[in-house]
Amino acid sequence: MVRGALLIALALALQSLRLLIPLPLPVSTFLIGSLVHMMLVLTLKLNGKMTAVLLSIFLPLTAYAQGQLALPLLIPVVWLGNILFVLTNFIFAGKKFLELLVPPLCKGVVMLAAAWLVLWFLEIHNPVLRSTIIFAMSVPQVLTGIIGTLLAWQLKNRLQNL
Repeated sequence: MVRGALLIALALALQSLRLLIPLPLPVSTFLIGSLVHMMLVLTLKLNGKMTAVLLSIFLPLTAYAQGQLALPLLIPVVWLGNILFVLTNFIFAGKKFLELLVPPLCKGVVMLAAAWLVLWFLEIHNPVLRSTIIFAMSVPQVLTGIIGTLLAWQLKNRLQNL
């Protein structure tokens, strides 16, 4: 339980780096996104599915509190994406190629569709806001998911060699 709490605390601290380090939005998105995905995978591998799912729920709440999610209805979209990312990582564990690609792709597709539904439901017609949200919920999720998975594998290997 202590290890799980420490992993969650570390993930939330890494997510909060954007508040301490002033970086351009694209750099912040890819850096923080990769670290958050790394922590989701690492938490799954080091502490199990339940802790990783719990972390999946905490992360979008913190992101919203930090102003990184434009709409509160996007919180469940990110919950869904994160939990799907964790569960597909669990399912494909040990199958390196599938574990690297399937979870980020599933997350990106589901978050894209869910974000589109939220925007449609809210009848948001502002093209800049729509395209920003649609982009943020798709391409960066896939890329940072892949990078985060690779980082988690490297970190887990280093931790095992201590």
